[in-house]
Parts: sequence; C-alpha cells; structure tokens
Amino acid sequence: MGKMLVNRTGGHGGPPLQMDRCVPILFLVVVLVTCITVRAQSPSPTPKIADEVTNGSIDGKVVNESGQPLAGASLFIRSVGSSATIRNTTSDLDGNFRVNGLERALYTVAGVAPTYTPAVPVDSTTTTYYRIGDSVRVELVRGGVITGAVTNSSGEPVIAVRVRCTMIRDANGQIPKNEIFASQEQSTDDRGIYRMYGVSPGTYLVSAGGSGFVTSPTAFDFDIPTFAPSSTRDNAAEVTVRSGEETNVDIRYRGEPGHTISGTVKSSGNNSNTSLTLTSGGDSIPFGNTFQFPGARGFAFNGLPDGDYDLFATEAIASPTATFASIAVAEIRKITVKGADVTGLELVPKLLGSISGRIALELSKLPECQGKRPPVLAEMVVQIERPEKELEKADPLTTRFAGNTAAPDTGGAFVLRTMMPGRYRFNPRFYAHYWYLQSITTSSAGAKPQKIDAAGSWTTLKAGEQLTNITITLAEGAASVRGRVPVTEGAALPAGMVVYLMPSEQDKVDDVLRFFVSNIEADGTFAFNNLPPGKYLVLTQTNAEAQTATSAKLRQPEAATARAKLRKTAETKKIEIELKPCQNVNDYQLKQ
Repeated sequence: MGKMLVNRTGGHGGPPLQMDRCVPILFLVVVLVTCITVRAQSPSPTPKIADEVTNGSIDGKVVNESGQPLAGASLFIRSVGSSATIRNTTSDLDGNFRVNGLERALYTVAGVAPTYTPAVPVDSTTTTYYRIGDSVRVELVRGGVITGAVTNSSGEPVIAVRVRCTMIRDANGQIPKNEIFASQEQSTDDRGIYRMYGVSPGTYLVSAGGSGFVTSPTAFDFDIPTFAPSSTRDNAAEVTVRSGEETNVDIRYRGEPGHTISGTVKSSGNNSNTSLTLTSGGDSIPFGNTFQFPGARGFAFNGLPDGDYDLFATEAIASPTATFASIAVAEIRKITVKGADVTGLELVPKLLGSISGRIALELSKLPECQGKRPPVLAEMVVQIERPEKELEKADPLTTRFAGNTAAPDTGGAFVLRTMMPGRYRFNPRFYAHYWYLQSITTSSAGAKPQKIDAAGSWTTLKAGEQLTNITITLAEGAASVRGRVPVTEGAALPAGMVVYLMPSEQDKVDDVLRFFVSNIEADGTFAFNNLPPGKYLVLTQTNAEAQTATSAKLRQPEAATARAKLRKTAETKKIEIELKPCQNVNDYQLKQ
C-alpha cells in the first residue's frame, strides 16, 4: 500500500455518519475481525492549519421512550479504526453525560441500563458515528418481559429446560436486518417457571428445548424444540412484546426426539476457529449456531425436526505475523432431514476477497481557498454499496456477514476486508466544508494500465480476489449553496419536493460525482455542501422517482437514463448557477 498522496495543484458537513453495523451475536470470533477495519501503516501526516483542534469531548443526554432523562445509564464511546479505544461513563441525575480528552476520530456511542434496551432506529441497517464536539441523544426503551411455565403432558413442571425467544419483527414491524440473531435464553426453575426481562419490543417466537445455540449441555438438547403454545415451528404462535409490559407465554412441552446434522469443517490450519449457523431452508432466522474449535472432531446440531436446512460455516484463521485474522467461508450447504440423522458432512471454507486503495488529497493554490481546514483521515470512512437486485437475490447469511466499511490509516490507505464476490461501488464519507469528492478510479491490468472511472461503474470482485488499485481523490475548493423556494403567503409547498443540481458544462455530463439531490423542507429551504466548483443546471421536482431520490442512487450506473432525462428537462427550464472555488452562497432564491 502506498502513502497518502498530497498534490499542490490548482466539507463534508451534515449529520453524523451512518454506516452499516456489525451483527452483534452472529459469530463472536468473526465479529472481532469484521468490526475492526484497517491496520495502521507507514504514516504520512495530513496538512494542518494553526488552529486545528486535535482533542475534545462528546456530551449528550440519555432519555427513555417518553423523552424523560434516565439517570445511572452506562455509556460506551468507541473510536473507529485499527487503534480503537473505548471510554465509558455514567449519566447523571438529569440524564446528562460528557467524555473529555477524545482525539479527533469517528465514534460510536452506546447506552445500556438495567431493564432497558436501545430504541429501534429509523434505519436499522446503519450505525451512527459522531465526532468530538457533537452532542448525542441516546434513547433507551424499557424492555418487556416474557414469562411463563413449561409443563409436560401430565401438567408437571419441566425443570432446567432452556426457553428461548427469537425476534422475527421489530417494534416497527420490520424484519430486523442486523438484530435478527439477537435472542434471549432462560432456564426454568424448580417450578418450571422462566422469566426473561429487558426484551426489546417486537414480535417473537418462544420455544423450549433443543440445543440451539452454544451453551452448556442439558438433558433436553436432543429434543425437537417445542414452540408456544405446544407446536412445531411451522405452527408457532407469534408473541408481541411491548415496552414495559409483561407477556405470559406457557408452553406444554412435547418431548419429541429430534435428528442430528453433523460433520467436519476442513480447517486451513491449527490456529483457526470455525463458527457454523443453521437456518431453516429459505429462512433468515437461525435455528442454532455452534463452533468447531481447533482439535475438535467436528460439529453437530441436535434436536432437529424433519425439514430443509441451510448450513453456513465461517473460519477465522489467526497468524502470528498478521494483525488481522484471515476469513474464509464455505458455500452454503442445502440439507434435507427426513426420518434420519445426516452425518459425515465436510465443509471446505475458501478465503474471502478484499479491496484496498488510498485516499489522495489535492490542495488548491487559489488565494480564496488558503487557510481552510483540510479533511482529517481519522474522521473518514469508506463505505461500499451493492446493486439492489443482487442484494435481493443474495442469501441473508452472507450479506450480513460481508464487510462494508473501512477507515483509512494515517497514510490514507484503507482495506475493505471479508468481501463476498460481487459488484461494488465506493462511497467515501468525510468532514471538510471546502473539499469535494473529485474522483474514484481504478486501473486496468496489463503492461500499460489505464485509469477506469470507478465512481460511475461497478467494480467486480471475484471469489477470493485481492483488489489493490482503488484511488479516491478529494480536492480543495468545494462550494456550498443554501437557498429557499419562495412560497406565497398562506400557501404550502407540495410534499416530497426535491431540488437537483446537474452539470451544465458539456464535458462534465458523464461525471456522476457532479449530480446532486436535496430535499426541500416544509419552509422551502434546502442546502448543498461539498460541491465541485462549476456551472450547474437547477431543477425542482415533486415525488422524485425512487431511482433518483438520493445522490447515491442518482449516481448509480443504472440511473444513466434517468440522469439524462432530468438534465434534458433542466435545460428547458434554463435555471443555472455558477459556483466559484470555496464560495458559500447563503441566500439563493430558486424560481420554480
């Protein structure tokens, strides 16, 4: 990997970053690898200005679902990157907290409190990142309770059997993408009673018995799980859990013996740990998971009813000379259990691919751009996206596992690890008001490599391939526009209005990084930041098509026809704005 490039040739503001989160309970060994994004390499310092702030604080407030302050909550502030640090504190009597002495970086903020659970975010596929100086509102929701009795066919209590609840829909009625492996277990007492508290509001399936997840063995591991009230999974009752409420779920235990799926994972070395997940065929909710540790004879899933299953194996291979473990996965194995055990399976994991590159900063010599704050590498991430149609067809197990973000090191180098084969585009996120994304390029193979525009096309990664030639260039000289669509007194703007900026110059028409879209608020205001200087056509539209609703979607290769259509319409409107380098337009009046 090369050092960060800084050329002398002539901000990303906005809300906290959103990015995909690591699945919290998927595979413990794998999570430790995928949540850490990149190893530090040889440093090449970012240009600084005299008044640059290098440390500071993050404060905030913890509230409950009613907006009331929550005292005594534990807060955990974790930085992003290879040298991740974790700081913790506690909210005071008014729910306030503050952590000082933080270096410039991106941070996650998480809060926990007894009987409480994090509120379901609007977008459950993302995690919010903060910078020093930000104020954070942490909302915790009082969890619900699932309790009940497990009895046998004679009405006697079943003692020390594990009862498990598994979420199938969150409080918003959506299938949880990143929380789908979250569940709770509680063994029954000497009366056959169990009680699980702090359960996130949502819809659950509740079952007793079976081996399920990795825990201490019990006498009921080889039984088919009995789902409430007394049925198989196909006919299980759905249990609704509400905040602060107790739900009684009794189970009449069937005690039916199940079958076993067993085999071995062919490990790549002695320093590897393998995790396995089993789901019902076509179902994204896990039936159970287990591990095959070094030296083990193999793996086994017990207590299985007849049916179709998907088996997924992931191997983390440690090396004394590498900072990160290598990750290998086996192809999903389709298995049918019908009246007998399935044994002797052999799974062979293959190494996943990676995409690496560097971030280059291009400074401006123009007088009006001198002394502006440059981007800070510690406050950047490189995100990836995949074609929506490919994601729809992909198996949920593999899409949740794949890496999707990377943080650059002190030299600007980044590595996207644990990458499944497929097509990808890159979305760098940064904070620097007077800088813009100039280009994303890769190079072709051969004796005379050619630069390829990776911003306007998909980059294809083959199984196990290691791509190393991505260059993301940020340039100084960005402009910004804050404006308003005039509204007649007493009138209201149509709901769902957006405003587009599109390149006016003919030689910029094919540059997707010069297409932007912003929502128009109810009061008629809108804003654009980090704009490349130049001439733009301006167009307003109501109820924008889904393909052009955001800048990211507008820039996709599949949106080429939609971009051309929008630009043709804008040419007939003849509304144009010219932006100079480092110019801030603060009161732009947009004619409709």
